[in-house]
Amino acid sequence: MAKEITALQLRQHFGEVVEQVRYRKEPHIVTRNGRPMIVLLDIDAYEAGEAQRREETFIEDYSAERLAEFLKADAVDAKTRGQVRRLLA
Repeated sequence: MAKEITALQLRQHFGEVVEQVRYRKEPHIVTRNGRPMIVLLDIDAYEAGEAQRREETFIEDYSAERLAEFLKADAVDAKTRGQVRRLLA
C-alpha cells in the first residue's frame, strides 16, 4: 500500500523516504495542497510496470493489425466488418 506524504515532508525526510521506497519497496504518493502530484517507486517496480505497458501496447497493436489482415483476406463485406469492429471495441 502506498504511503501518502506532502512535498514538504519529502524535502525534510528525503533520505528516509528514498530508503523506504528502495529497500522496503514502499511506494509513496507525494501531495501538494492535498492533491496527489507524483508517485515514488523503486526502480524494479517501475521497470516491471513499463514492461507490462509495452507488452499490452504490442498486443493491442498486433491484434488490430491482424484483424485488418483477416478481414481483408476473408473479403468480408463492409457491414460485417463494421459489426466485427464494434464487437471488438
